[in-house]
Amino acid sequence: MTLEIPKFTPPDFSQEFFVNAPNAKLVEVVKDGVSPANYHALSVFPEYFKINGKWVLATESRMDTVCVAIDEPGKEAVDIVEFRNLRVGDKVVVGRTEDGSEGIYMYTQGFLTEEGNSDTFAFRSGRSRETAFSMDYDQLYDILRHEKEHNGYVTWVIGTAITLDEGSRDAMARLVREGYVDAIICGTSFAAFDLECATFGTTWGQETFERESTTLGNYFETINMVREAGSMKEFVKSGKPKDGIMKACVECDVPVIIGGTIRDRFGLPETFDNVYDAQNAMRKHIRKTSTVVMVSAILFTIATGNMTPSYNEFDGVIRPVYMYTVDIQEFAVNKLSDRGTLTAKSVVTNTQDFIKNIGRALA
Repeated sequence: MTLEIPKFTPPDFSQEFFVNAPNAKLVEVVKDGVSPANYHALSVFPEYFKINGKWVLATESRMDTVCVAIDEPGKEAVDIVEFRNLRVGDKVVVGRTEDGSEGIYMYTQGFLTEEGNSDTFAFRSGRSRETAFSMDYDQLYDILRHEKEHNGYVTWVIGTAITLDEGSRDAMARLVREGYVDAIICGTSFAAFDLECATFGTTWGQETFERESTTLGNYFETINMVREAGSMKEFVKSGKPKDGIMKACVECDVPVIIGGTIRDRFGLPETFDNVYDAQNAMRKHIRKTSTVVMVSAILFTIATGNMTPSYNEFDGVIRPVYMYTVDIQEFAVNKLSDRGTLTAKSVVTNTQDFIKNIGRALA
């Protein structure tokens, strides 16, 4: 089955309402990291801003950001910026309405189907373990094939559970090698447990993993060996890891963004210990992501979901950004929609089985 990416239809800006709407009000930043009062905070929905009489689409609208306008005649544009990244002289859009009356227009009808009764920004909700997800799997297979064939960018946000099962670990490594993974966002334990298994053949120090252990000898020894090597890349080149996801990522040049947490007792050389540095590294990939799959990593899922626009511009074409959340807990997959990301499809299942299903279908 050939996937058809929904086409975006912009508003008719020739309508009198849009023509007569005022330009958005701009106020300059006078102190780095401090927004002017009455700033307009964005969401994941498409928003237009009227600059010098021209309606400009914010192509990276995302949660908890502000719009910085460029109002040079003939070069009108907008940049979506986190509050902490505001700089003196930036011209911030102010105004709290989204109906066009202040030069700000939220538009949710851009991806309506021909029947006019379905919108990309209104995926069905109320997902539970009783939902049949077979159609969701089929659609995801089609999406991932499409992204691979058309130079899309697929980012995976993955939790530790995937590395604790041989089948899911092997399936994820195959997906990396087959070109279905362009970047991975994870925590220290995901990478470290994978490297432990690849090096020692153990998980949590156990050849046959049965339960979490208080003895993490091989886990810490693995991190220690990687730190001694200087990086995961150099450690893989040493030949000590025999298989696994990190080895596949190094050999296929797939970037792995590791965000540290307050619980980390020992970090890999690549781990970002500063939360803002971690956000910046994640956002570098999310800004060019066309599909994101978030599996068994609730905190990273919420963080990634909130910085991911529901749509973006790729090669001059506006299209949806596909988002999937996968977890065995209904609470976990629904948490993201509770935090404002309404376009993610959720699958309630054992995440190890999920990865193995994807691997069987594609790799």
